[in-house]
Amino acid sequence: MAIPSLRNLLARWVLRHLRTARDVARLAYRLHGRKTALIDRRGSLTYASLHDRVLRLHAWMRAQGVHKGDIVFTWLPETGEQYEIRLATYENGTVFAAFHKHLPTVAVLDMLERLRPAVFIHDPQLSSTIVPVVRQRWPTMRLLALGIAYESALSAHPPQRGREPVHEDDLLALHMTSGTTGLPKSIGYTHRKYLDSVRLISQAIDFRRPSGSQDVNMLGTPLTGPGSGLVLPTLLSGGALLMPENFHADTLARLVARHRVTRAFLSPSAIIDLLDHPELNRYDLSSLRHVPYGSEMMPAAKLAEAVSRFGPIFQQGYGCVEALPPISWLLPQEHVDSRGEPAAPDILASAGRVAGGVEVVIRDEHFQALPTGQAGFITVRTPVAFEGYWKDPVRTAETLRDGWVLMGDIGYFDGQGHLHVLGRAADRIQRAGHWINPREVEEVAHNHPAVKEACLVPCGTQTVLVFSARHERRQTLSNPQARAALEHELLEYVSPRLSPQQQPDRAHVVAYIPRSFLNKMLRREVRAMLDQSAAPTWATRLDKVAA
Repeated sequence: MAIPSLRNLLARWVLRHLRTARDVARLAYRLHGRKTALIDRRGSLTYASLHDRVLRLHAWMRAQGVHKGDIVFTWLPETGEQYEIRLATYENGTVFAAFHKHLPTVAVLDMLERLRPAVFIHDPQLSSTIVPVVRQRWPTMRLLALGIAYESALSAHPPQRGREPVHEDDLLALHMTSGTTGLPKSIGYTHRKYLDSVRLISQAIDFRRPSGSQDVNMLGTPLTGPGSGLVLPTLLSGGALLMPENFHADTLARLVARHRVTRAFLSPSAIIDLLDHPELNRYDLSSLRHVPYGSEMMPAAKLAEAVSRFGPIFQQGYGCVEALPPISWLLPQEHVDSRGEPAAPDILASAGRVAGGVEVVIRDEHFQALPTGQAGFITVRTPVAFEGYWKDPVRTAETLRDGWVLMGDIGYFDGQGHLHVLGRAADRIQRAGHWINPREVEEVAHNHPAVKEACLVPCGTQTVLVFSARHERRQTLSNPQARAALEHELLEYVSPRLSPQQQPDRAHVVAYIPRSFLNKMLRREVRAMLDQSAAPTWATRLDKVAA
């Protein structure tokens, strides 16, 4: 691990003595007033300007009769307003909860029913169909629409500091699960737990600024998801938080070059998109010195390509919202060997080593510990204890057992102590009495030079290797013969490299692999694409990729 800078050691010392997120934010406003705090579609804001807007928003909430402990719920795109609202809840001791814009209206209504927030701040383009329902069902709920209404609310109220005391055991936020397998669940975190998580993260990530300039941290994952982990470290280091409007490769590359981004928190899919960008060389990305990545496992072949292209600037964190902080880290220096070349595939395919203070045990279906090298269910116990889902004891019991979080993932430890995550237990495919972990097959497919992404899914009695092609092969695939030839080529490639039980029955090339708002592969939608009656034509899919 790299030796932390003096500045970073000081930040850690300060962090140990701060008790609440409000303490962190107020210190940042005081120390970094003239520095850039936020960059988004509107331009940039200094820490002083951001502080002013936060205090005005707090004043509006106070005028609406909103008090400490009330829930503030947002349904917004990735905008700076999302950041402002989060900081306003730090100021007044309210509880922040947020939905990403891609989640369905039925989930929003369900969450509003369960949480009964005092304030609902929303994007009219998302919420037009549900606002009348909200007004009818919950007439006392305060609504504030993004845009003119939001700006008018801020301009009408002079800045006002929060006066109610905020304590470390007060509830800070309700973090939402992704909702990709059902209605989202919410997890409550106190100020103490959130800061404990940040303290542990700061031991693995050095947030020191580059010499003579300001750190610019770009969110390549939603602020409503994993991106929230950058908020307090950015404030502590006096960095600027850059919020892209979307996570398309062209957008991310353009913003890195324009704003000289030093740190980009990306998903593996976003990194793959960047590698596949046909005009990536026209962007100057030399300012990047650190790329934490997570949300799903990165294929070893693509990670080796990224390291070869950008150097050892990558750092993987494996975890989930139920088990903060990251459970394991693959540090930047572990991405390369002694010669500076990409590390061996078995290392790059791993989730690194378990973080300090975290316990990980691989267990069988009877909850018994398994030996090194044997795959089973990943269970975790962390210093930031998960106590259950918000008012949901049934689903809590499914995830928490004797203080251990059941991750829902299959994995194993190798002899060097690296944790290998083979994917979700629910995604395993049973075949001839054997379990197939799709990731093991997908890792092999990713070594083929024509493969961009790969996804093994069941289809009836068959297993199908669905994949998208790299850009240099993509345009030729409008020809049915070319598609069939590439599908056959991939099957011929993977066959000798897999066991008999792992052999896919067929391969199927598509223009894109469907993803969630967290940029994770959506396997259920991949399966739906195999239904020719529901799938769009190849030409239609190509149009979508081009857009």
